[in-house]
Amino acid sequence: MSTVRVKRYVACPFSATIEFAETALRRMKNLQVSPIEGLGERVISSAKIVDDSTDKSRRHDALLITWRPEHRLFPDFKGTLTIRPRTRGTSVRLQGSYDPPFGVWGRAFDLVFGRAIAHRTLARLLAQLGADVEGQWDEFRRTHSRRVLHELG
Repeated sequence: MSTVRVKRYVACPFSATIEFAETALRRMKNLQVSPIEGLGERVISSAKIVDDSTDKSRRHDALLITWRPEHRLFPDFKGTLTIRPRTRGTSVRLQGSYDPPFGVWGRAFDLVFGRAIAHRTLARLLAQLGADVEGQWDEFRRTHSRRVLHELG
């Protein structure tokens, strides 16, 4: 079993990030994971809000993410998206594990190339999720500021 972890800053309040991330993943019905554009595989994914057991100081949510590739070139993945408040936004971390496919040959490939490919794949996914979350936050702010202005006017 191999593990991988990536982090990213997202310009969205801590209180909205997990729900927006779950929405983003559900909108990605034809999710394709890949380390670079054009080299990837379509996966069947799921996302579920769970308790964040990694933060002992306070209770909040995390997002359990799993996927299974359609054609088995990439491994199954199970991970957790956790968040921490940061100045004017949120630090988002995706950490998970996978078993390299193809037995001994797959494990050898993983040692040489696979972990770097897995890291790059998760970094791209987190970048897509981050952009979607930030877009949802921008839309939420626009909608609510129009509503407030309308109510005041």
